[in-house]
Amino acid sequence: MDYSFLGKYQIYTKEINFFPIDWSKIFCNNKKLIVEIGFGGGEFLVGLAKKYPEFNYIGIETSLISCYKIQKKIFTSNLGNIRIILEDARFAVREFFSDDSIYKVIVNFPCPWPKKKHSKKRLFTGDFIDTLSSVLEPNGEVLLTTDVQWYAQEVKNGFMRNGCFDVSPLKTNFEMPIKTRYEAKWETEGRSKFLLISRKKSKKPIRRLIEGENILSHKKIKSINLSKLKSLKNYKYKHADTVFFVSDVYNNCSNPESNYLLKIFSNDNGFFQSFFIEVSKGNNNWLVKLDDIAKAYRTPAVKEAVNKIAEELEE
Repeated sequence: MDYSFLGKYQIYTKEINFFPIDWSKIFCNNKKLIVEIGFGGGEFLVGLAKKYPEFNYIGIETSLISCYKIQKKIFTSNLGNIRIILEDARFAVREFFSDDSIYKVIVNFPCPWPKKKHSKKRLFTGDFIDTLSSVLEPNGEVLLTTDVQWYAQEVKNGFMRNGCFDVSPLKTNFEMPIKTRYEAKWETEGRSKFLLISRKKSKKPIRRLIEGENILSHKKIKSINLSKLKSLKNYKYKHADTVFFVSDVYNNCSNPESNYLLKIFSNDNGFFQSFFIEVSKGNNNWLVKLDDIAKAYRTPAVKEAVNKIAEELEE
């Protein structure tokens, strides 16, 4: 089986050097951007890209299987106007897209997370709607399709409270340009479906975590307290929305007194990452840095972890 398509259409965002991303360089043109969040099997996004080739398309997913399936479809269809991102959409839309850069955002039949204890997992939080008001072009649209009426109404209320959107009444008799497998399934079962369209009329300022150059965090110190280093396991730091936790400390078996790795978990206002910080001895000093193979965004918590650990270790 030919697997040459794997990775060909995926943007490995942790390897990008500057944020937000310049999508005109990715696609080598200035076509308008349409973003689908949660593309699943990819039939909608691929169908849209075939039908309307005058746009560029970006799909955002958290499922590896979905990323495999859609890349196979893109490859088979020989499409050059689709790229995909494997990431949490609330983070991705805010960090990877500049203000006024997206023509349309489409969300087809997302999980409504009906239980109260799971409500924070719902996509359309107040903060995310603020993000959409920033990254959409003037008059840009957000389209939501769902078979859950209370969820459609909840999202509608959120857009109305935000104040930056003209929000249309919920539609029940509608046809999307491409039918997803879920939409076809719901129709076969006789379920109702709902379409919500919100059009941007103004925007709110947002705070990005990784705006600018994606520089590898590091700090040099002359000497360290080795006993303190070994005792950093379970160390926790918290300041405002920035948190990190040292879950373990490892040393290099071949060079146990001059090279260490610290396993870190970080939280930037609900965005979680795990990575390693390396502490290694050079000729004249010690270097505390994000491990070379660590695939972590340089968020405030990641930078603070490097700086704070260096501060704790320096004699």
